[in-house]
Amino acid sequence: MENSPLKARLKQKKVEVAFGLLLPLFFMASWVTVGCHRDSQAVEYVLPDTVLLQTGDIVFRLGESRESRAVTTVDRKGDYSHVGMVMNVNGRWMVLHAVPNERASKQEVDSVKLESIGTFFRSDRAVKGGIYRFPITPEDTLLLLQKGLQLYARHPLFDAQFDCEDTTAFYCSELVYFLYLNTLNMDVTEGRRHPLPLFPDLIFCSDILQNPKLEEIYTFIH
Repeated sequence: MENSPLKARLKQKKVEVAFGLLLPLFFMASWVTVGCHRDSQAVEYVLPDTVLLQTGDIVFRLGESRESRAVTTVDRKGDYSHVGMVMNVNGRWMVLHAVPNERASKQEVDSVKLESIGTFFRSDRAVKGGIYRFPITPEDTLLLLQKGLQLYARHPLFDAQFDCEDTTAFYCSELVYFLYLNTLNMDVTEGRRHPLPLFPDLIFCSDILQNPKLEEIYTFIH
């Protein structure tokens, strides 16, 4: 006769494994399909005058939206849920980044955005933020600026398939990885990836942040 307690434990174990596999998928799906909350009282973040930015700086943020919670649920090593790259465009400090569900209207599509750093760190988008820097030369910053502007001019879509092999669309960490790799031949992730069921291997913020060459410039908590 089959051992009933053993059978029950095996059944419970199968449920736990299935739940562990499906939970990340649920959160990743919500990242793409659920719109984020917009706060009409949101204010742009003002950096202290002591923070001297440089083109190529990497900016991270953590929000309170469902998208942010989805990322941090799956990325257990990460303190941030979103990342972009700083560029000096005509004397203004801007952030090039790819994010879903931050459209100004229903007619817009999710695509790569170029926004002021104050907007990137806006109070309804960031409860925590950080600015980090790789040791690159002034010549490198000019190359990154040129590459970033060229890419933005194409207005690539947000990569809802999370496929790094497809360079016609990007998600946030994929975009930063692509810019550095294809401009300076620098793999900012050092090969780190997050394997998830039914997804290509993903690049998360923590895969970039773990790079020992990355220097912390400034962090804040709202």
